[in-house]
Amino acid sequence: MTEQQKKIESKKKRLVIVSFTEAGTRLARQIETLAKNTAYEVSRYVKSRYVMEEEVPETMRATAILGKLKEQVQVWMRQMDGIVFVGAVGIAVRSIAPFIENKAKDPAVIVLDEEGMFCIPILAGHLGGANALALWIADAVGAVPVITTATDRKKRFAVDLFAKENDLEISDLKLAKEISAALLAGKKIPICCEKELPEILPEGLYCCEDFAEEPARPGIYIGIKRCGEEGVLSLIPKAVTVGIGCRRGTDKEKIDRCVHEACKEADIHKKAISRVASIDLKAREQGILEWCRESGIPFAVYPAEVLNDVEGSFTSSAFVKETTGVDNVCERSALLASDGGKLIQRKTAVDGVTAALAVREWRIHFA
Repeated sequence: MTEQQKKIESKKKRLVIVSFTEAGTRLARQIETLAKNTAYEVSRYVKSRYVMEEEVPETMRATAILGKLKEQVQVWMRQMDGIVFVGAVGIAVRSIAPFIENKAKDPAVIVLDEEGMFCIPILAGHLGGANALALWIADAVGAVPVITTATDRKKRFAVDLFAKENDLEISDLKLAKEISAALLAGKKIPICCEKELPEILPEGLYCCEDFAEEPARPGIYIGIKRCGEEGVLSLIPKAVTVGIGCRRGTDKEKIDRCVHEACKEADIHKKAISRVASIDLKAREQGILEWCRESGIPFAVYPAEVLNDVEGSFTSSAFVKETTGVDNVCERSALLASDGGKLIQRKTAVDGVTAALAVREWRIHFA
């Protein structure tokens, strides 16, 4: 496992549990205890007159919501990975309704009755992980999981769940829905991948070598390359690293143009970018920082001596060597950030900015 993968694996999922009664608070406390040493980091809240601190045993105390529940839920919907309501479904629905955005952004929302009999995911079942969370909670407390998503009920391939499990970006959520509907209707879906597919695929999928010669639509393409075929959903691995070099004071627009051009030349989907890298002299370069922040992409920097130790053939520049101590910043940093990957696009220069692309090894698996 690479260092990047270890960081992803070790990242805790932020889970909030809100209860409304004494029994519900006890159940919330039980879930919090069971969640220790798991992927979940739990915080508990209570919305009830019962929860004044002097009335609650110290071991059960949670943060009291003194204002309106909706105001607190609005914050949770932006900041949390999951919300568990120990109470009525109606309370949960009314609380989250004004703040629902889309499948790609919404957190997992679960409802559990105060007796711990039923555990129901009501939002973000696949991409948000609500179904998986509901199954875990149900198993932990002995509840019955109530899963209502059709692909789960009929045991069909769920493209959004597959994407989440393999850390793939979905190019078009509407098209993803069409594919799920087609599979549920019994239609066959062609799938093409830049990596070798297993001989046995989930029911409803069949291997396709080239969509230019495959008339059936919709279809699924898995890879970092751009697929321009109409009606084909791209599932894009976050596997590409971008190395950047630039003059001091370069704005984010120039950074964007250069990255865009590098991706265009390599025929790489921009959604495949997982990390941006450069020399440590650029650690506070505002143009790069702003572009990364707006794109939601982490930025890594390396000292000159570390970049010089990177093995490979690079496009050398005497001027860059004299200025930074490294003969090529963008190619070396892109390759180093790829965790043992390979260069796929050498230095691209636009408006005084240089960018290079590397790709780490990636693979997919079917559950």
